[in-house]
Amino acid sequence: AYAEFKGHYSQVVALSNSATFDQRSNLMQKVADAMDEAIEQDSAIVFPNSNGKIIQRAHQELSRKFGYGSILTIPMVSGEQVIGAMCLLRNEETPFTEQTSHLCQQAFSLLAPYLQLKQEQEQSLIIKIGRSLKQQLQAWFGLQHLKLKLAGLTLVLMIALSSLLQGDFRVSADAILEGRIQRVVNAPLSGYLLSASVRAGDTVKQGDVMASLNDSEIQLQLAKLSGELQKARREYREAQSTRNLVKVRVIDEQIKEIQAELELAQQQLDRINLTAPFDGVVIEGDLEQLLGAPVERGDTLFKIAPLEDYRIILKVDESQISHIEVGQDGSLILPSLAERTFPLTVEKITAASVAGDGANIFRVEASLNEQTDQLRPGMQGVGKIQAGSASLFWIWTHAITNRLRLWLWSWLP
Repeated sequence: AYAEFKGHYSQVVALSNSATFDQRSNLMQKVADAMDEAIEQDSAIVFPNSNGKIIQRAHQELSRKFGYGSILTIPMVSGEQVIGAMCLLRNEETPFTEQTSHLCQQAFSLLAPYLQLKQEQEQSLIIKIGRSLKQQLQAWFGLQHLKLKLAGLTLVLMIALSSLLQGDFRVSADAILEGRIQRVVNAPLSGYLLSASVRAGDTVKQGDVMASLNDSEIQLQLAKLSGELQKARREYREAQSTRNLVKVRVIDEQIKEIQAELELAQQQLDRINLTAPFDGVVIEGDLEQLLGAPVERGDTLFKIAPLEDYRIILKVDESQISHIEVGQDGSLILPSLAERTFPLTVEKITAASVAGDGANIFRVEASLNEQTDQLRPGMQGVGKIQAGSASLFWIWTHAITNRLRLWLWSWLP
C-alpha cells in the first residue's frame, strides 16, 4: 500500500491488486496508522523486530487484527520533505529481512522524486500558486543565506529611513582666497633694476620701498639740462643788453622748454623708488634674481592685495550651479586653519563657465563674514554653500541619478 502524507496524517491512495478500495475501512485505517508511526519516528520499521528502541504499537495492532505476520513500512522522502510512506505486508512464513529492507529503501528513495512530481502535477492551480508563494516566502524569510538577507533588509530600512529624514543640502566646491582689491605696481620709466627688497608673500606698509631703478641716466640728463639752462640764461641776458627783442623772445621759449624737461627729469628721479600704495601683502613679484635687468615703462613688477578685505572664489561644478543663489550662506575651511570655520555669503555668480579638471566650472564669488590676521591671499580650501533642505536619500543619490538620467537620455532614440 502507498499513502500520501497530507495535513500531518497519511492517506492511502494506492493498493496493490486492487483498483478500488474504501479508505474508511478498518484495514486502510490501520495501515495508515502504521505509516504515521514510521513517519513520526523517521525510520523504516520491520515488524516483528527485536530492536526495543523503535515503537511498533500500530504495527502490532495491524498484525493482530488482520493476521499479517510480517510488515515493512518505509517513509518516502524527497529531498528534505516527507511525501508519504510505503507499507508492505506478508505472512509470517516469509518475513522481511534486513537485507530486503535495505533493498526496498534504496528502490523507494529513487522512486520518491517521481511520486512527488506526480503529486504536484495533479494538484489544482490554486494549490500550485499557493505552494509557489509559500516557497518564495520561505526563500525570502527563511534561514538560508541569513547574512545576505540581513544585509538586504538593513539596506531597505536605511533607504526607507533616509527617504523620510530631512537634512541640510550643501554644495561643496574648491575655494581660493583672493584680495578684494589688487593693485599693480608698474615700472614708471624704462631703465635697469637696481634693487628689490620684497618678494611674493612679504607684507608691506604704505610708503615702504619695494624696488629701485638705476638713476645714473637721469642724473646725467639733469646735469646736461642744468648746463643748457645756464647757457640759455646767459644768452638771454646778452640779448637784453643789446635790446634784440626777437632773440630775447626765442631764448625765453628755449629756457621754458629746458625748465619743463628739467621738471620732468626730476619727477622721474622722484619715482625711481617703487613704494607700496597701501598696507598689504605682495602676492606676485620676485625680482631678486633679476637685478641689473632692463625693464620697460609699464612692465608689471609687483601685485599687492590688502590684508583686511578678502573675497572667496568658489569653483562650482555646472551640475550643482542650479542650486546656488545670491545671498545664500555657507562656510569655508582652509587646510592651514582646519580647526576654524569661516562663514561666508554668496555675492555673485558668473554667467560664463571655464573648463577645468574634466568639467565645466562656474566662478562664484562670496564674501567673508569674519576676518583674521592669519589669512593670506592665495590660500585654498573647501567651501560648502547651504542650498536648502531635502531628504537624506536624495542628497546622497541625486548626483548619480542625474548622471544616469543624462546617460540614458543620450542613448535612447
